[in-house]
Amino acid sequence: MRICGVIASLGAGGAERVMTELCAGWHQRGHDVTLLTLSSGIDDFYTVPPGVRRVPLSLASVSVNAMEAIRANVTRLQRVRSALRDAHPDVVVSFTDQTNILVLLAAQNLGIPVVVSERIDPRRHTTGAAWRALRRATYRHAAAIVVQTERVRSWAERFVPAALVHVIPNPQRAAQVATLPAGARAARIIAMGRLVPQKGFDRLIRAFAAVAADAPAWRLDIYGEGPDREMLEQLVSTHYLAHVVSLPGRTSQGDVALATSSVFVLSSRYEGFPNVLLEAMTHGCACIASDCDSGPAELLEDRQSGILVPVDDVPALAEALRKVMADRDLRTSLGAAAQLASSRFSPNRVLDHWDVVLRAVSTGIRNAA
Repeated sequence: MRICGVIASLGAGGAERVMTELCAGWHQRGHDVTLLTLSSGIDDFYTVPPGVRRVPLSLASVSVNAMEAIRANVTRLQRVRSALRDAHPDVVVSFTDQTNILVLLAAQNLGIPVVVSERIDPRRHTTGAAWRALRRATYRHAAAIVVQTERVRSWAERFVPAALVHVIPNPQRAAQVATLPAGARAARIIAMGRLVPQKGFDRLIRAFAAVAADAPAWRLDIYGEGPDREMLEQLVSTHYLAHVVSLPGRTSQGDVALATSSVFVLSSRYEGFPNVLLEAMTHGCACIASDCDSGPAELLEDRQSGILVPVDDVPALAEALRKVMADRDLRTSLGAAAQLASSRFSPNRVLDHWDVVLRAVSTGIRNAA
């Protein structure tokens, strides 16, 4: 099968990582794979898998006014349409809302089935009224819509036929370094993600501030970069935590941090499918996660393979931190259960799900999966 993946860029994000991993998996299964990116590739964070044909379209730009935006989008449509025609795929797989809309419009009348995938919870992630209207108008022309959780499936089924919607979680990423046993891990809590309001790191810092004095051996490291850095640094300073809380920035050594830390916290206000939580589970971290609208509850079983706390509830998060920091046996049991639970998301299982959908739509059988 000839598969063409489309994504805005290969920057440092969960959707970008999953797209590269899927392309690699499809190629390893004998498919001919092309990857189109709207970006030029200059700022790639992820590497294009060997054997995958990369076509950078250099279309990523910021428009300064409405007329420029219209012209830019017309150009994007023309370029994407031409690239799709040149790739001559049996099926196209597009990631993220605005790119999905662009691809569906560009593929009109080409006779190529397009599978679009939402990579975050669209009920919480705002795109503006115009994009929401376009999404509703164009998604009904998709051959299939892939979402990551059952909760988002319900959202999609409100405006497209249920037979078009498929739930496929993200694949587990194999650990790149050896995972330390629970007893040998550092007294360290880590979190990872963009420094933006969605990730709730302000709540995490406040929760840690409430328990830090009772656990002086522990520290908190929040990896990532983003516009909230100054605010978060000020919060650390306000709570006199600079000696035990750090914001080291973006890292390519996330596996090392996860493999050697005792506790991982996902403090997000909303998610799509939290890749980093799955990575932490794979490494056997004791995991605490906010029970946000989409994602964590479909990965973790509360009090068994992790601890779920209400969104934005600082006291509840502080209490969960206090429990796991004080109890090594609890950390050990939670980490072991999380590691076992993560195997449900093995790459082969996830690729099997994708293969069913792609083979169905490439042969014109929309509801076979």
